[in-house]
Amino acid sequence: MTPRPPRPPLYPSYEEYRPPAPMDGCEACQEFAARRSAAQAAFDYSAVSDANVRLRAHLLDAHSRT
Repeated sequence: MTPRPPRPPLYPSYEEYRPPAPMDGCEACQEFAARRSAAQAAFDYSAVSDANVRLRAHLLDAHSRT
């Protein structure tokens, strides 16, 4: 009898949920972070998610070192 492969965790780790951090000195990053903060203050979690997605995309496009 062959052993079963390990099951994946039921919930993703915190690392996968951590919001992206803006780069210091980048105006675009700071703008996305400001939008996220304003959305959090307004309890608009859809806009918080949108700001996180846009910040992640910007980080990959503008700040990726690959």
